[in-house]
Amino acid sequence: MSVDLFLLAELGIAVALGALIGAEREVTETGRKNRKNGIEFSGLRTYSIISLLGFLAAFFGQFFGQTVFSVFAAVVAIFLMVEYWLHNRNSVSSGITSELAAFTTFAVGALVNISLLAAISVAVVITIILALKKWLRSFLQRVSEIEFFATLKFILIAFVVLPILPSEPIDPWGFIDLHNIWLMVVFISAISFVGYFLTKMIGAKKGLGLTGLVGGLASSTAVTTAMSEQSRGNPRLQNTFTLAVVIASAVMFGRVVFEVFILNRELLPQIATTLGVMFATSGGVLIYLWRQSSRKEQKQKTEKELKVGSPFRIAPALKFGLFYVLILVVANLANRFFGENGIYFAATISGLADVDAITISLSHLAKSGELAGEVATRAITLAVLVNTLIKLSIIRFFGSKKFFQQAVVAFSVILASGLGAIFLI
Repeated sequence: MSVDLFLLAELGIAVALGALIGAEREVTETGRKNRKNGIEFSGLRTYSIISLLGFLAAFFGQFFGQTVFSVFAAVVAIFLMVEYWLHNRNSVSSGITSELAAFTTFAVGALVNISLLAAISVAVVITIILALKKWLRSFLQRVSEIEFFATLKFILIAFVVLPILPSEPIDPWGFIDLHNIWLMVVFISAISFVGYFLTKMIGAKKGLGLTGLVGGLASSTAVTTAMSEQSRGNPRLQNTFTLAVVIASAVMFGRVVFEVFILNRELLPQIATTLGVMFATSGGVLIYLWRQSSRKEQKQKTEKELKVGSPFRIAPALKFGLFYVLILVVANLANRFFGENGIYFAATISGLADVDAITISLSHLAKSGELAGEVATRAITLAVLVNTLIKLSIIRFFGSKKFFQQAVVAFSVILASGLGAIFLI
């Protein structure tokens, strides 16, 4: 392509990107309202011309110096400020979104001269931001102050604290790597964080099954506890409660597989064998429970939703970090002094409270070559089995008698499949 044709192509792209942003401004409800009131600023033609000005400013700036580009930018900025003043002098002051979008469009046109990919990316991002105005406002209206500050806390631990932590072990034995430990805190917190907001956005009122599915992302144990408490006062919903708990446990199986996929993909085929069998067995159990609940409880509904609390709190995150360190140290010591038997003991202890910490710890040990992959897989599966037994204990002490009886049958089948799958690796 000749230089002239390439220049024309860039010019066309600059105009097209401006048209994209302008089209969004024109087809939205606000844009239609403005034109109805005689305000023609927001539109495809205006933004196309602004992007073209940005392209020309950058083009001439290459030949006559950056002062030319600065003059173009200053003229456009003055024009936008005058337009904003004229628009608001006889009415209540409005926002400056359109003016900021227009100046960004000028920058997009100039960016075409530097990087087409960057220019297209910025244009698409600004268009999406503008188009999501209603959705963003609706979403923010549902966000509480507690949730907002929880988000800030998560950003703090993920993007402020994590980068400054040392990545080298701080103990003589090489067990404790603060950066790696804190990364795991961020990782587990992110899973709970996403699970919380999915529950909030989708709405658990659509059914206990959806509650189990979404709630299982944050905590399958929390789902089990909530269902157990509700089962005592809703004797006709026992099948549905069991369905929700089995769904949450199945999500937990998938969550562990996902963690292994992220941390040590070499273990994935083996862990997918054991937990995959348990997941498939859970699917069969769910089909049976779904048919049973459809027959007996088709017209029954419940209004109580799963409550998972704040999406993120510093204290639980730090407790998890300490627990992770403990499991990491126990796993290392058990591996050094007791071999495989010590690892299985550590997995059993860990499964009493949490499966994520032992999964993360053993995945790292197997990746570093300090632990055989088969041993790590069996230990992780053992932790999952123990954690599943804990759920039965919760149901026994907090749930109804019928709920417990159904859960025993359902989980016995799942546990048996997991124990059998261990011998396949």
